[in-house]
Amino acid sequence: MRLVCSFLLAVLLLPVGSADAQTLGTFRWQLAPYGSVLNLVVTLRDGLYEIKGFEAQCGGNLSLPVTGLAVPQANGTIFFGLTSITENGRGLHTRAFINTTNFNGTWADNAGNFNEQFLFSPGVTCPGGPRTGPSSPDQGGQGPQ
Repeated sequence: MRLVCSFLLAVLLLPVGSADAQTLGTFRWQLAPYGSVLNLVVTLRDGLYEIKGFEAQCGGNLSLPVTGLAVPQANGTIFFGLTSITENGRGLHTRAFINTTNFNGTWADNAGNFNEQFLFSPGVTCPGGPRTGPSSPDQGGQGPQ
């Protein structure tokens, strides 16, 4: 018994890999009324939620890469700052607020799209048409067009 207790204590005290990052899973939100669905892997790191994934669009359009952060707020909401890169190399910046009771919320982007429905875990992959991106490229440089 003494050997077992010593072994368990040694295992518990051994340093392990970084415990500051915990993947919470893959989650989906629809940018209603558009058919764009964000498929996001959420990782908790140092009190912030790191976001990586893609924006699925309807009608044979390309899926767009998405990165960002989500930050818990004092009022109990979580504020998302996300960037999708369009096929033209333009940054489509989306901000969303969700409540922590049902994970639904509101959203808006830099292309003038907005709605009161940032729908958590929609049941349909492409329920409508894709949203439009910004009409001019980012100012950081011109990539291939």
